[in-house]
Amino acid sequence: MVACFGLVLLVEVFQLLWPSDRFYPLATLDGYSVGGQSAHGAAQQLNARTLQRKVTLTDATTSTKVTLTAKQAGITVDYDARAKSASRHSLAQRVIPFSWLFVHNTTSDDLPDAFGASKGQTHADAVNASVKFTDGALRAVAPSVGYTFNASDIRKAAGSSFASSDTDDDLATATIEMNIVQPTVSIDAAQQLLKTINAALGDGVTFTYDDGSWSLPANSVAKAVSTTANEQDNTQLDVTIISSTLIKQLKSQGVALQVAQKAVDDGVVPSLFAVKGYASRAIDAGSTASSLASMLASGSNSPVGISITEVDNFELYEGLPTQGNTKDKLSQLFGDATYSVAVYDLSTGKSKLQINADAVTTSASTYKLFVAYSMIHAVESGDLTWDSTLNGMTLSSCMATMIVDSDNDCPEAWLTRYGFDSLTEQAHEIGANNTNFQYGDMTTTANDLATVLKGYYSNSIVSADSANHLFELMGEQVYREGIPTGIGSDGVVQDKVGFLDSLLNDAAIV
Repeated sequence: MVACFGLVLLVEVFQLLWPSDRFYPLATLDGYSVGGQSAHGAAQQLNARTLQRKVTLTDATTSTKVTLTAKQAGITVDYDARAKSASRHSLAQRVIPFSWLFVHNTTSDDLPDAFGASKGQTHADAVNASVKFTDGALRAVAPSVGYTFNASDIRKAAGSSFASSDTDDDLATATIEMNIVQPTVSIDAAQQLLKTINAALGDGVTFTYDDGSWSLPANSVAKAVSTTANEQDNTQLDVTIISSTLIKQLKSQGVALQVAQKAVDDGVVPSLFAVKGYASRAIDAGSTASSLASMLASGSNSPVGISITEVDNFELYEGLPTQGNTKDKLSQLFGDATYSVAVYDLSTGKSKLQINADAVTTSASTYKLFVAYSMIHAVESGDLTWDSTLNGMTLSSCMATMIVDSDNDCPEAWLTRYGFDSLTEQAHEIGANNTNFQYGDMTTTANDLATVLKGYYSNSIVSADSANHLFELMGEQVYREGIPTGIGSDGVVQDKVGFLDSLLNDAAIV
């Protein structure tokens, strides 16, 4: 009896002292397990997960069906008030022995509503069928319709089928007016062009410059292939080439360096280009890509000439301020704009320039440098491998497209899986103390971006192999109008940009 009484007393003390803003260990909210979490932490998790649930819509006029995520459909989710209300424990719940074992099914309609709808219209342009390199091969990609609708109509039309609980069902199934717009290019047109391209690719493509000739495997060239709708006949597709991907393939196969060496010997480009790190700058990517596109569109395999370009940095500096110190020049250049700068010497680790370097600002896509750290850390700690699945692809592919193309789906999937608080904690652990992850509001500072880059460079936060792989991806990222343009042929830039509305961010190792 004494033992039983002692156990009951311990449970009573446990229940009375349990934090008022934290769910009991077995708690659920709308079917989601939130046991032991704070109301704020649970709200962030549920916000992210719910926005990824499916919404199936049928157009009332055409009967066209479209499946979207809740976020894509314009449904807004804010679980803060609902989670705070659900996590509270009444005095009776705290006093009744062992109530924590059964006070956990929180799905009451008395709780604050977590759902809303965006004020503006939800819109997407029609997407034509296309030819893309995916899953290791060139494939014809099916088209998708465009639409414009009011997100507020969904819940009204869904009625009782709008399911807030975490089930295998869609979040909503509804029939509304969607103003469907059909694509102009059919899958048949894409499949026909795919046959033409494959015929031209053959077993490989030969590239030539001067008296040199180099062959790239068909699959390597295919990685650079894309398509756009023909301007004169929008039911047909034109072959286009992703020039950055083509250059990457020419670099990886050693072609770029051999071409650059010949161009240097011919006196066409500076001798600086005759080294691996700079070699691809000797190639006129646009002209070479255009020649390759023409050959593939012909359906006949033939050699593609590599065009050479001269890079002259002097024109970049024309009209820039010449008087005063660096801060004075930047002030003249940027005028009334708000800006932050942090420059460090990587050989010494010392700061070279600080201008509002600790000012907290929206990170835009530079936050992906911290997501990359989280991914690498998960692999190096043994929790995952680079072959683990994320957002329907391998983790390795996800990180690559996140850095090179600044894809948003992969980092958002990562945040959904691990939570905003977890990423914030990891950023703080490596010294980026002013970097915070919240749904819809990722913030950082120039110094925090410098901190994570210095950590990569010194191998103090990840291994040398992991850092070098990330740097390779940063060197290939496709948005080169920031720091890379200013450096031009004077150096190699590995960077990650972040563009959002009027924000222009760039974090680089030069």
